[in-house]
Amino acid sequence: MIVFSKDTEFVSHHINLACKICAREKRANWKRVFYNLKEGRIFCEWDASDRDTLEKILRENGLPCEEVLEVEEMTPEECCWEIFGEFEE
Repeated sequence: MIVFSKDTEFVSHHINLACKICAREKRANWKRVFYNLKEGRIFCEWDASDRDTLEKILRENGLPCEEVLEVEEMTPEECCWEIFGEFEE
């Protein structure tokens, strides 16, 4: 997942530009973007073989990025309390 914060005008422009570029990319799979125009935040979800490939794609296309995070996914149905411990109610 890539994350960055900019002004709302930039975020709007970036989403329009990046969507066109990212949808055509073959080296990694752009899955979706989460954004908040009010706060100027973008979170782009990708499926890539590794961090370097994703960073190279972003650089080559002039797409800014503050941070690349490797994340894992878990649904409520898959939640394993042994990993995180019980929480106080």
